Amino acid sequence: MNGEVHYHLTKRWAIEEGFSPEEAERIAAADWACDAKYVTTLADKRYHWPIFGSPVVALRRSRAAAATGDLELLGEALHALQDTLGHGVHGHVWHWPGIDRLEHRSAQFARRLERRSRAMLAGYRRKRAVVLAAAPAPTHRADGSV
Repeated sequence: MNGEVHYHLTKRWAIEEGFSPEEAERIAAADWACDAKYVTTLADKRYHWPIFGSPVVALRRSRAAAATGDLELLGEALHALQDTLGHGVHGHVWHWPGIDRLEHRSAQFARRLERRSRAMLAGYRRKRAVVLAAAPAPTHRADGSV
């Protein structure tokens, strides 16, 4: 997918899912940065192609993001998810011109991409809330300090 999805739509969806504009910017910037950050080696292809494990990367990065609160990891998870859907199993071989442009794809594909991206964003927020709720409360000393 191109900047329309990896940056602009990711940012919009994040805001609509309850992230602040600053948080949405960090998520979208990390999503967009994957194409420049992970392109040099065969191992980097795991962010882009299902045959190299992009669904696994999406799942692992999403879980790690929720556990740590790292929005950059969430952006990378979204990138892997979106490329899993966008490129498909044969995308590494059959990467036709326009495959990265949402307007060249079906309305059904666009809906699936949005639904799955929003589900990951919402899942992060739910899992993060559980992590924060389970964190021990700070203890106070007799002098009132933490």
